[in-house]
Amino acid sequence: MQVSDVPDRHAACLQRLLASLVALGTLASLVPGQVQADVIVTEGTNITVDVAADGRIVTDLLGGIWLLPKSGGNAQAIASGPRAARRPRWSRDGSAIVFEANTNSRPTLWLYTFADDAARPLGDKGSPDREPDWNPDGSRIVFSSAEDGNNFDIWEMDVATGLRWRLTELPGRESEPAWSATGEDLLYVHEHHGTWSLVLRERGKTDEVLVESSSPIAAPSWRPDGSLVTYLQQGADGWQVQMTILSKPRLTRPLISNEDFFLAPIAWIDRQHMLYTADGQLRLRRFNSWTSSNLPFRANIGAGSSGLPPGAKPRDLPAIDVPTGRRIIRAARVYDGVGSSYLLDADVIIDGGRIASVNQARSTGDEIVIDLGDATVLPGYIDAYAALPPNTPASLGPLLLSLGVTTLISDDPDARTLNARWSGHDLPGPRVLPASPVESATNQKPYPWLITVSGDFASSTSQKSAVLTWQERGVAVLADSWQAALGSGARLLLGTNTRPVSPRGIRYQDVHLASDIGTLSFVSGLATPATPGVAEIWQSGQARLLAPAMTGGDAYGHPVDLAAAAPLLVLGSKPNGLPPGIALHAEIRALAASGLTNDQVLRSMGVNAAAVLGFGLHLGRVAVGAAADLVIVAGDPLVNIADTLKVIAVVRNGRFYSVSGLLERAGANDYVE
Repeated sequence: MQVSDVPDRHAACLQRLLASLVALGTLASLVPGQVQADVIVTEGTNITVDVAADGRIVTDLLGGIWLLPKSGGNAQAIASGPRAARRPRWSRDGSAIVFEANTNSRPTLWLYTFADDAARPLGDKGSPDREPDWNPDGSRIVFSSAEDGNNFDIWEMDVATGLRWRLTELPGRESEPAWSATGEDLLYVHEHHGTWSLVLRERGKTDEVLVESSSPIAAPSWRPDGSLVTYLQQGADGWQVQMTILSKPRLTRPLISNEDFFLAPIAWIDRQHMLYTADGQLRLRRFNSWTSSNLPFRANIGAGSSGLPPGAKPRDLPAIDVPTGRRIIRAARVYDGVGSSYLLDADVIIDGGRIASVNQARSTGDEIVIDLGDATVLPGYIDAYAALPPNTPASLGPLLLSLGVTTLISDDPDARTLNARWSGHDLPGPRVLPASPVESATNQKPYPWLITVSGDFASSTSQKSAVLTWQERGVAVLADSWQAALGSGARLLLGTNTRPVSPRGIRYQDVHLASDIGTLSFVSGLATPATPGVAEIWQSGQARLLAPAMTGGDAYGHPVDLAAAAPLLVLGSKPNGLPPGIALHAEIRALAASGLTNDQVLRSMGVNAAAVLGFGLHLGRVAVGAAADLVIVAGDPLVNIADTLKVIAVVRNGRFYSVSGLLERAGANDYVE
């Protein structure tokens, strides 16, 4: 690979990567067919850091927790715990580390103790818990939680017993709590209706708003002597570190700027020295200095992936109950699934279950023409990793189809049965293709369409041979964490909470190595009940039939900008925990809120998904030879992505269905969860 093959904004990072690999003798690990040496990581994307009282350092890297001596150097991974871990925090006596991990598609708290050399879940109540910080007495932690299913509040927990109690209950969201060194005062961030506040709770006093902003505030931290607090604030030129001096009156001043700051609190070594993360590095700075320096680290993450499997070919879609005859779908706008504009006043000619041609509208003879007027034709929506409810009723199919979902991948045990049932005329639904964990997948045909792999680096390494075999057969393999992806060589990674790019849109060495310089794709799983626009989705007629409306807080603390990663993103809804169909539309809104353009969002559930799942050119496009799966909406999704919900008709397997007809087929009361 030449540096010129990489986008300009990544070229400098890649140049450093290639130079370091050559120096470390690890370049062979990125070249297929060569002996694989261990991969050494010296840069991290969106890493966080904390410092113990004795100077030891802890950081997160590629989903693991790593320890370093106070002078930096070789990092050592802790031996146990989930491999989707981040934001570690030392106890005051240095005997334990509390951290956040993404387990069961939600953030949870974990405690690692050095005496046991083991990690355990901490007070898990089934609620999303995140952003822990120790009380200086070492017996309690403070954290952010949505225990009641609504917005996040600040909670405190007794570590020994797991008992927990609420500290705040404001409208909006409270997050990122931080205790002062004395344990008497508390900082936290409050967001409500687009206004962010940095709030100080001093013992015996009412809460005080130190800073109020119309742009996001994140990662508050105390100077050890309690004289000031630091935090990150987003501005026109990106994030910068600010400080508020706790004098009378309060004084707020900029502290550090012009770096790619990762959204994590500053770790104070003492009142004059601080450690933080930016530009892929651990950064050291004296409080009164104008410059920072790097604290180098080296993390051996094991053998590298051997690259994309050679010779993988697109698989043939199963054809079930294909109709005969030709028909024409005519509309004002047709989006082909690839570009960023429409073909205007077009005819999509369908022959059986395939698209025969796409032309400018013209008069016809005896062929059936369905003229939809001022509507937009889109490729059918693909959900690359979806959850179906237990014992899925057949009547769910028309409801999902009425939301535009024409293909979904699911590990539901009845996936093949549902696919056959929903491919016909009487009770149509999405194409349902099966997924299977790698350990239970068999060599019997037909193969699953998606293989899933989980575990830590060591356990997933043992599955590497099986993963490569499946990929050579054209079956996509999805890892649930960086560690599983690294160990197994999977080409798909679940969940954009892994944040494949930094706040400035940069992918540092760890992500490049993990993805063999750009070949890893990410299944989104980003939405929550609080994602902008999700409340609107619940107002649709289909949503009201599916389930009661869900409310809740953002499962991730800060806006995520994924624009730079758009070509790597694939829409998959299972991690967001919402009902199927609703979950897909929530992901659409979440991806749009994360900086993707509307055409990029459409491609994430179209050609991007088709490419990584082995559909080739058969799905995700409105083009000759593609499957006749179309969604017709009233509106212009390239201008307003919310119009993807305004489905008026669907073509599935070459058959045309109006939304009203689909809802009739489902029956108004057949499926209420």
